[in-house]
Amino acid sequence: MRSASEACPRALAWPILFAVPHRPSTSLPLALGLLVIAAPLSAMAGADAPAPAPVAAPAADAPPTSAADDAADPAAPPAPASVADEAPAAPPTAPANEADEAADETPPAPANAEPPATNALLVLPPRVDGPYVGGMIYAPGAFVRVRDLETPGVFPGVGGSLRAGEAVLRWLTIGVEITGTLAYQGDQRLGQGALIVDFGFLPLPRLPLSLHAGFGVGGGAVRQQGIAGRSGFGGAVFKGAVRYDFFPFAAKKRPRRGGGFGLGPELGWIGFTPAAAGRPMSNTVYLGLGMGFFFGS
Repeated sequence: MRSASEACPRALAWPILFAVPHRPSTSLPLALGLLVIAAPLSAMAGADAPAPAPVAAPAADAPPTSAADDAADPAAPPAPASVADEAPAAPPTAPANEADEAADETPPAPANAEPPATNALLVLPPRVDGPYVGGMIYAPGAFVRVRDLETPGVFPGVGGSLRAGEAVLRWLTIGVEITGTLAYQGDQRLGQGALIVDFGFLPLPRLPLSLHAGFGVGGGAVRQQGIAGRSGFGGAVFKGAVRYDFFPFAAKKRPRRGGGFGLGPELGWIGFTPAAAGRPMSNTVYLGLGMGFFFGS
C-alpha cells in the first residue's frame, strides 16, 4: 500500500494532463511547468497528513476480531478485575462433629490386642505354675516321747527343708520334701528327719494361698548328757501346713509369664506317730519362711 505522499503528485497531475489540449508544440512545456508547481504543494500536503497506525500481526491461535474490536483504542488500559474475583477462596468449613469423624478414622484394634487396664487382674498369669524348687527354714517346737528317757518339756530349736515338684493343675501341686530338725531341752538333744511326699491344694487358683498335706517315712532320737546310748523313734510320718507365697518381682520380670520367685510364711505340723499306745513318738509344730522359684508352664 502506497502512502498519501507518493500518491498525491500523480493524482494532482492527471487532471492537468487531460485538461490541456494535446498540442505537441505548445502544451508540453506548459504541462511540465504545472508539474513543477504541483510537486512542492503535494509534498507539503503529505507532510501534514497523519501517519497511519501500524497494524499488529494477528496471533496464530487468537480468534479473529470484529471491526468493533479493531476500532477500539489499543492504548486503553485493561479493565480492572472485580473485588469478588480477587478475593481469596474461603477455607473449607470444619466438620460438624470432629469427634465422630475421629472415631470413624480410628483403626480397629488387632485381634491380639491387650485387654484394658481395668481387667488387668483377670489376665495376670498364675504364679504357682510349672515345676518348682525351693526350701524353708523354720523354728520348731517338738514334743517327744521315748522309752528310756524322761522328756517332760518342749524341745525348741531350728529346722529346714528342701523341696521340689510341679504344679500339675492350677489348683494342685505335687512334690517331694526332705526335712530335718535339731532341738534342745535342758541337757537333752533331739535330732529327727523325714522324707515326705507333699500335696498342695490352692482353693483360689489366682491367690497363692496353699494348703499342704503329706506322708512319708522318718525317725529321730534323743540323747542326754552323761548317759550313754540314745533312745529313739521312727516309722510313718505325716505332715500338714498352710502357706502363703508372695511374688515381689514377678510383675516386673514376668508380666506375661506364669511362675516366678516367691517367698512367704508357712505354719505346719510334722508328726512321727507311735506304732502303739505308749510307744515313742514326736509331734513338731513349726513356723517358717519358705522360698522357691516356679518356672511356669
